[in-house]
Amino acid sequence: MKKLFNTVVLSAFLAFFTINVAYSETDPKIPIAEFEFVKIFSGKDADFVRSKLGEPAEIMKRENESGTVEFWIYKNIVKIGNSDKTYKYTQIGIINNYIETLGNTNRSPK
Repeated sequence: MKKLFNTVVLSAFLAFFTINVAYSETDPKIPIAEFEFVKIFSGKDADFVRSKLGEPAEIMKRENESGTVEFWIYKNIVKIGNSDKTYKYTQIGIINNYIETLGNTNRSPK
């Protein structure tokens, strides 16, 4: 019984890992669900974002103590909750080539 349980647990882990790896290698369907968006893009680098979402509609730059922060703005790519409506703007904050912040809003980011 214990051996069967271990086999089931190991199989579930491998299936979960395989699904996550396979999904991360495919392009997300736009518009994408809010939580899915966070799971896919959190901690990734700028090249990953461009490969999955293309060029941003706009790039804003701001200086702070750490250097330059880029805010990449995409339009209508993330769903609001469980609805079919989308946020007008998605802002991805990139520092040293890696995503530091993800945000969605209907207000202009300017």
